[in-house]
Amino acid sequence: MIRRLARTAAALAAASLLLTACGGGADDGKTAEAAAHPVFSEPLDRQVFLALRRTQQAGDAEFRQTVTFTSRKGKAAQTLTGRLDFTGSRGEAASSWRVPRLFPQAARETILGEGPGRTTGDASSRYTVDTRAIHYRAASAGYWLRYTGDIKPLWGVDSISHLRGTEAAVGGTLLEALGSAEATSATGTAGRTYRATFPLQAAMDLFPYDLRTEFVPASLNSTAKTPEVPVTVDVDAEGRVTRAQADLSALLSKEKDSALSDVTAVHADLTLAGFGTSKPASAASPAERTLDAGTVVITTYEARTGDCMDFNTGLRHERLVARVPCTGAHDGRVMGQHTLKGGYPGGEAARKRAEEACSSATGDRSWYTWSTAREWSDNGEGRATCYTVTR
Repeated sequence: MIRRLARTAAALAAASLLLTACGGGADDGKTAEAAAHPVFSEPLDRQVFLALRRTQQAGDAEFRQTVTFTSRKGKAAQTLTGRLDFTGSRGEAASSWRVPRLFPQAARETILGEGPGRTTGDASSRYTVDTRAIHYRAASAGYWLRYTGDIKPLWGVDSISHLRGTEAAVGGTLLEALGSAEATSATGTAGRTYRATFPLQAAMDLFPYDLRTEFVPASLNSTAKTPEVPVTVDVDAEGRVTRAQADLSALLSKEKDSALSDVTAVHADLTLAGFGTSKPASAASPAERTLDAGTVVITTYEARTGDCMDFNTGLRHERLVARVPCTGAHDGRVMGQHTLKGGYPGGEAARKRAEEACSSATGDRSWYTWSTAREWSDNGEGRATCYTVTR
């Protein structure tokens, strides 16, 4: 009898402890902690950053981004569409441009990239990115260029790496800047819309290196506080980024000699969808022609008279071309190579000497390139390359 009462007392005591533990969960915050949202329950200034991480944890997504350059003579816009595999560090993208006829010429050449292949041809392209290679295909080309390793064919040229991102395989999207964004306010219940800012320097990462040189405002080279870029970020109930819109106009230089002096505003608008169901395609299939960029991409002064070439290599430089057979479609043909004797005469004088050399050799219809001060100094003389544009 005594033994049975002891067992009963022990059972009642255990039940009492169990009820106390269950009843006290709401009071000590453990239940609330279990139900905490991975983004919305965190401090406000970290929520955009955490939403970016939540987006990456979704595995993959499809995206669309438009970057618009506004001038008094119309708007030029790049549209980038594709798919991202965050887990596999790969992605695919298609880039297209819409530039009005009256858009300022200097700004047109700068945002599209240097050279006749950009200013007279189609700047549209497709590319795939993974950890091993970047495959690039110009809209006018019947082949892919495969870039591997650290390819820098000209001093100071960024090669092809501007197409690769750090927050996603495909670079140049607002995802690159959201990692440093801090929210100042939020609205919404199921999902949220944030007003946030990120450092102007982070906005530079959205653009190729050659374009960044036109953007750097004086404030980035002084002791003044770096400007902040305003961005609006929409996040769904799962904590994933579905849209980001940023006013990048603070990037514009106030210098009158800037190639973008006629551009009054720059905006970017990114949307994400199809989370977990949007795996990107693989690189070029075996049935598609693929060329090794390390072999076929050359400088114009390496080309021989009579060589044919395509201008759109993804490297955004007028003197970096793909040497291709003349039996197929091509953008241009080399008509002559000329040595420019003596020391470097200065930029404008070097241009005039190249113009004179090419005009005397091929007439007024030719295009031409000439050596930079560094190349002239390294070689002890300059070089003028004359070519015609065939399409």
